[in-house]
Amino acid sequence: MRFDAVTVQVLWNRVVAIVDEAAQGLIRTAYTPSVKEYHDFCCAVFDERADMLAHSTVTTAGFLGIVPEVMRNFLKDFPADTLKPGDVIITNDPWAASGHLIDISVASPIFHRDRLVGFTLCIVHHLDMGGRMSTLESKDMYEEGLKIPIMKLYEEGKLNPAIYAFMRANIRVPEKVLGDLRAQLVANNVCTRGVQRLLEESGLEDLSALGAEITARSERSLRRKIAALPDGTWHTQALLPPLPVTKEQILIKVALSIAGEQVTIDFTGTSGEVRAAVNCTLNMTRSYASYPIKLALDPNVPNNDGCMRAITIIAPEGTAVNSRPPASTWGRTMISHLLAEVIYGALEQVLPEAVLGGNGGCPANEIYLHGRRKDGSRFLAISQHSGGFGGSTRQDGWSTLCFPNNTANIPVEVTEREAAMIYRRKEFVPDSAGPGRFRGGLGQAVEFEIIGEDLEGGYVEGSVRLNGRTEDGSFPIFGRAGGKPGRGGGLWVDGQQVEHGIYRRFLPGQRVRFTLGGGGGYGDPMARDPAAVLDDLRAGKVTAEGALRDYGVVLTRDGAGVDAAATDKQRRGAR
Repeated sequence: MRFDAVTVQVLWNRVVAIVDEAAQGLIRTAYTPSVKEYHDFCCAVFDERADMLAHSTVTTAGFLGIVPEVMRNFLKDFPADTLKPGDVIITNDPWAASGHLIDISVASPIFHRDRLVGFTLCIVHHLDMGGRMSTLESKDMYEEGLKIPIMKLYEEGKLNPAIYAFMRANIRVPEKVLGDLRAQLVANNVCTRGVQRLLEESGLEDLSALGAEITARSERSLRRKIAALPDGTWHTQALLPPLPVTKEQILIKVALSIAGEQVTIDFTGTSGEVRAAVNCTLNMTRSYASYPIKLALDPNVPNNDGCMRAITIIAPEGTAVNSRPPASTWGRTMISHLLAEVIYGALEQVLPEAVLGGNGGCPANEIYLHGRRKDGSRFLAISQHSGGFGGSTRQDGWSTLCFPNNTANIPVEVTEREAAMIYRRKEFVPDSAGPGRFRGGLGQAVEFEIIGEDLEGGYVEGSVRLNGRTEDGSFPIFGRAGGKPGRGGGLWVDGQQVEHGIYRRFLPGQRVRFTLGGGGGYGDPMARDPAAVLDDLRAGKVTAEGALRDYGVVLTRDGAGVDAAATDKQRRGAR
């Protein structure tokens, strides 16, 4: 079947709208801020070949390369011709799915007029899966909780109650985890009904022709962008900050090759897997290495299976970017979120205008707090805070906006309601933005206090995981094209600096403070418009000392304006 351009666009938009409606169904019925506020999930739809046609736009964008592999792995154990209406497949296997145990994947076949026409899949980051909680200290997967192999949660509409039973028996907050799992079923049902309505109203028998058109157009679009670049191989490497647990440092090596319409990213030479919970599975690496290429070259095409076909990932088995069972993987974003910046270090040599300065909140920074109230109920809360976005060739970076995970900040009121804590400070940090012609966004300082009137045992367990990056460290928050690194970073408990990512007890009255860095700058700071520096000074984003030190901007004696002659002299000397 052939489609004209208008029909393709209308139906393509309809497919994206279906998965977005499924995402709204998930958000509205979920129990935890991890889904409702943080948006750490993905809803997707596939044709009968298991090619992903779209995933939700409200999602963690790094799922681009994960979701198709999860569906294919499901079908290896349960081939399409064996599935029936009402079947639901489930797993949280890090190697079959999305890289750590607290992500649960749930998939369902879609039938129309008694014929299999596609699949729907929903992945959610759950708060708990038993085992050690939210810590980089685990040495292997068995310390991290319950592993669910690929199996059927429902068979022809009939629940397998044993799965709910062993989940309930192994997790701390079963009502919330199982509530979010049921919300995933809602999302799949919404997606199924949406596809059935689409086929009924469009007169299509199945998704095969439309899916082939969508993925082929997306593939051609990216290949055209790649073909416009010069052929060659560009190398980069980065030594990640020391791990809080083992003090080891992981070397990430990348060779980015362009040959015609194909990009290859080769991680050969990267450090081996470690006995700390930061290892990546191949699915995770494939996704977070492909996503930055798609983002830099072809950002406006909605994500689907075709967006991956022009990109090849090579990651030797046994390395930190392709670990083997039973490596510990809970904090795998400590590596995967950094892959975009490492790859941009190579792409900057080819296409500098397409890359961003480093992000001050990358990898993701998260707070986990767990405790028991005097009435016997347990709480488990998550909160996430972002650093500054990197500057670009066109504009300053946004302040406290995350990249590349694309999640949302959880409102402070939500976290305070969920856990025994209260925020005392949440504010921008002046001079934290990496200087540049376009500076990075500002980082932030956050402080919270444990409150314990209603706590059984008198303490809260938890961890604060930061990115460990500092301006003078092995992996700073990089500037680009002559821009300078972002600044900030650190964790303090009652004024004493401590390691991040470690599980510890917090007592009532204790104050936990941390800072997140600003984004890296883009371009020569001495080329920044002095008027923009003055605006930043008036807004409290830079200090007078920072204006002189970082941008060579000299103020008039009254501090109300820029001394143009002195600034020009200062900048010439700085250059």
